[in-house]
Amino acid sequence: MNNRQRTGLAIIIAGLLVIAAIIYFIFMRPVEQPEPVTPVDVPSGQLPTAPEESDLTAGNVPRRNTYDLSSETPHETNATDVAKLAGIVAERLGSFSNQSNYSNFEDLNIFMTATMRDWAKTYVEKMRADNPYDGNYYGISTFTINTSVTSFNDNAGTAEIVVGTLRRETKVDGSESEFNQDLRLVFVKEGDRWLVDGAYWIK
Repeated sequence: MNNRQRTGLAIIIAGLLVIAAIIYFIFMRPVEQPEPVTPVDVPSGQLPTAPEESDLTAGNVPRRNTYDLSSETPHETNATDVAKLAGIVAERLGSFSNQSNYSNFEDLNIFMTATMRDWAKTYVEKMRADNPYDGNYYGISTFTINTSVTSFNDNAGTAEIVVGTLRRETKVDGSESEFNQDLRLVFVKEGDRWLVDGAYWIK
């Protein structure tokens, strides 16, 4: 056996030893078992109870704001409130049709004085007689544009509001027209309620 053969054999033997060492450390060396962990006895379906002490300080504890409604001063109806009511009444009072049998006036009864309710009843009877629904629609839609307080006296219990409106009329022939018209509403105070006591369209 010459030197070249001896060298080759030595390399082969050294390689086999390296491979054997790798196999030993990876697959054959015993693995050390970790120390057993003591189990914590937690009741089934429950989480461990949090400690009673809290690390929240007085500065970072959420604050709950409390509000005493009894300390609030009761709101007294003023001229602005009556003007808003006038705008609502004007739209409802000025919007009607023969198809709905002029029921809008009856819907406003709770906002009217006894005198105004009597007027509305007579007016509706006339409108139903003059414009009965026979399949041909007639109606007017009214929209409040602005309100103006002409007078307001809380002590006397009287107020007068002028409501500027846009009115859209649909006639029985299907034609439509728009026009502006002001409505003057007279209010009186009964108890703590402001009621309509008169309504007058201004040409």
